[in-house]
Amino acid sequence: MTNEPEQIDDIGSDTSEYTAEDPVDLRRQRLRPPTETDCSPHAEAHEDADDSVDEVGDPYGIGTENLMDPVPDSREIAAVREARLAMLRTPAPGVETDPAQWGWRGKFNSLGLRLRPHRSSEEVEYRRAVERIRQPVPGTPLLVVANPKGGTGVTPAVVLLSGLLARHRGGQVVGWDANEACGTLADRVAVCTGADSVWDVLGNAGHLCSANGDASGLGRFLHRQPTLDEILASDNAPGGTACIGAPECAAIWAVLRRHRAMVVADTGNNDRAEGFRWAIQHATALVVPVIGRRDAVLAALRLLDGVADAGREDLAAAAVIVLADLGETTMAADAFTAAGPHTVLRVPFDPALAGGDRIVVARLPRPTIAAWTQVAATVVDAAADALAGRRVPLESEFIPESRWTTRGSDQPSAQSRRLLAYAMHEGPNAMTGQFRVPAVPSYPDQPGW
Repeated sequence: MTNEPEQIDDIGSDTSEYTAEDPVDLRRQRLRPPTETDCSPHAEAHEDADDSVDEVGDPYGIGTENLMDPVPDSREIAAVREARLAMLRTPAPGVETDPAQWGWRGKFNSLGLRLRPHRSSEEVEYRRAVERIRQPVPGTPLLVVANPKGGTGVTPAVVLLSGLLARHRGGQVVGWDANEACGTLADRVAVCTGADSVWDVLGNAGHLCSANGDASGLGRFLHRQPTLDEILASDNAPGGTACIGAPECAAIWAVLRRHRAMVVADTGNNDRAEGFRWAIQHATALVVPVIGRRDAVLAALRLLDGVADAGREDLAAAAVIVLADLGETTMAADAFTAAGPHTVLRVPFDPALAGGDRIVVARLPRPTIAAWTQVAATVVDAAADALAGRRVPLESEFIPESRWTTRGSDQPSAQSRRLLAYAMHEGPNAMTGQFRVPAVPSYPDQPGW
């Protein structure tokens, strides 16, 4: 039996013969340098996308690479920024110089004259809005129209937005009825060519997202409109029991994003449905139609507060509020002004939109078309800002210093302003900070918005 201390001494005295590698001092080591994979701007996005794909799953054989939301290329975003700057610096050719078609100048031009419209006229504003609609947009935006209160014009807003966007962008726009079941979008558009619905797209989703899938294959399941947009109808089969959930929305979005350039989604009225919540989480821009009624305004405010609580504060802050001239419009405008710096656009009340019949965009009066064209242009601006803002380069290393302020000079947060807007009708002290916070129910499995 050998002596263990003697062996240890022999090993320690024989260190000069060990030439395989130099000893490493772990206390002096630093983190490994970042590689190209680590520095890639897509790395974090892919990790988040993988997590979302794992949560939703792939029951329709789409493929993980198709379910992940692609990140717009930095060169494409740079080109979009340059195009938007050029649009802001100089008007598009013909906006202010083409002969007028509206007003008394348009009547004289119909006789052979070539009078220009006034630079501050409604016709020039309309032409500028059309050019804003035509601006390049990076990626495929998902424009979500939502208001949990029924009767506020969500479906007519989808019909008008998809039609005007397709008319001025040359097609490639889909109006998607993302209601969980029995949506009415196909009943309000001008043309409905058959019974094809979202389930027909889901049944062929794997093929449409494959390398052999083409755009014409998707077009067979859509309803093409005179304004060049296409409608993806909801399932209205009598006696049906299946509902559209988050996996179905993810699969449909993967198909539409692959073959079309812009999607306008009708979410329905159930803000607790899986499809509604999925659309909010993946929305590029949010449009909230409102009328001058207290219940409609409060429903919109609750929606914005829930969107912010769900982690989409950016979406809630950039939401486009479309206020129809019906009821107490001053009360509604003041409520949204108190809730935050939202974009509130007013549109005239049109009986053709509220009547429930099919909406033919070409038959609508000029004031309605002009107002909704401004809405469409504002929504495209919001979508372009949202998509381009995801990859804004860091141009400065300056970090502003923090400073202490008194409690009285603090600006109310966005959530506080929304809560104040809730209490506008509770009493005269509603805007002084003495307001009631609505009780939020707690659910063990589904915490809510």
